[in-house]
Order: sequence, then C-alpha cells, then structure tokens
Amino acid sequence: MKKVYDVYKNNENVAFLAIQTTFEGHRTNTKDKLVPTQGKYDLWVPMGHDASKHSKTYPVPETMLDYRTGGTPWTVIIDRNGKVAFNNFHIKKEDAIELIDNLINMK
Repeated sequence: MKKVYDVYKNNENVAFLAIQTTFEGHRTNTKDKLVPTQGKYDLWVPMGHDASKHSKTYPVPETMLDYRTGGTPWTVIIDRNGKVAFNNFHIKKEDAIELIDNLINMK
C-alpha cells in the first residue's frame, strides 16, 4: 500500500484508507496500535480499527464480512461510484497502479 500511496499521494482523484481488522490476535492488535503501525510503515493515511465482536454469531469484524475478505493484509479498490473494482488478498504494485489509472480515466 505504501508504494502505491507514494504514486498517488498528491492526486486529488485518489483517496486511501486503512482499516485494521482483528479476528486473530485481538489481544495484541488493539486500537492503540494504529499510530505505531502508521509510523512503522510511514503510511499516514486515515486508519480505523474494526475488532471482532468475539461472539459465536459474529466472530469476525463487520468490515471483513461486508467485503468478504479472507485474511490480512487484504486490498479493496473502490471506484468513484462506490463499486468494488478489486477485492483480493494480494495485488502487485504495477497491477494496482494500472487499475487505478484506468479508474481515474473512466468517464
């Protein structure tokens, strides 16, 4: 994410957001770790924290349920109309840049 962010950090057509989701390691991956994580990766984008409810009904965070993610780190790229253009465990930097460029240039 950092490498792709560096390409678009001054582009007003692209926004970045990171959400820390925890379904394993919820005792160590806490909300207070957000700022240290940003510093570790030098990634100063808005970050949120979505912990699991730790119940039998919803054992995983709602963000993971909503976007049907399967692990972390996970990448979701959403177009300007709110449509998910990419949703998968891994995307190469070059492929992400190509996809984002195509989304920017869509009319």
